[in-house]
Amino acid sequence: MWRWHSIAARKASWDAKKSQAYAKVGKIIQIAARKWADPKMNPSLELALSKAKQYNLPREVVEKAILKWSGNLEGENLEEIFYEWYGPEGVALLIKALTPNTNRSASSIKQIMNKYGWTLWAIGSVAWQFKEQWVLVIDGISETAQDKWKTIERVLPLHKEELEERAMELPISDFEADENTVVIYTDKKDFAIVQNALEKFHYHMVEADIQFIPENMITLNEDAKTRLYTLLDMLEDDEDVDHVWHNLGS
Repeated sequence: MWRWHSIAARKASWDAKKSQAYAKVGKIIQIAARKWADPKMNPSLELALSKAKQYNLPREVVEKAILKWSGNLEGENLEEIFYEWYGPEGVALLIKALTPNTNRSASSIKQIMNKYGWTLWAIGSVAWQFKEQWVLVIDGISETAQDKWKTIERVLPLHKEELEERAMELPISDFEADENTVVIYTDKKDFAIVQNALEKFHYHMVEADIQFIPENMITLNEDAKTRLYTLLDMLEDDEDVDHVWHNLGS
């Protein structure tokens, strides 16, 4: 009996996280499609659709999100808002929210932050410490195979030297590799070019997103790290919070 309840609880938690991810990625698509509904002419929408693919968003969810902002379907008036915070030990947080209700978003985030003793700063007070980069994270080569009626995807080991040679022929700004992954940085105007070129070689992308990279990192003791991670978990669970960036080093 205990085992069944344990499995059911984990499934319920996973379903809730999946539903939350669908809602958040749907918002990202709506915001991007507001600028232009054709991804070939809109790098932001191209990026949002890549994220939808990562989360296996159903096609109808993606189409509905695009229609809302193409004028063919009534949708929420979403706004993209950044909140900038300084906390104990000099930690800086940059929080991006996508919300149809800015008052609700501000109140919810402030309630979380005030609980941990953080201070809200004016626009630009924190953001100057972060550099905007468009990032692709690759962990292998994708291969599909047919197993009876199912298509199975396998991720094969990555040949980093070969990937680096190919990447260096593209308009990238930086290339980093560790034991398991490769991170490629590019500018906004070149993102679609780089992504499409690498997809032709079937590279498996675990992330394709805009990131704000801190120019300088700080260190914390273990207790302070634990408190920060608890705060980050609470923010990520907020329905309006899309992403949180910080300047904590590893």
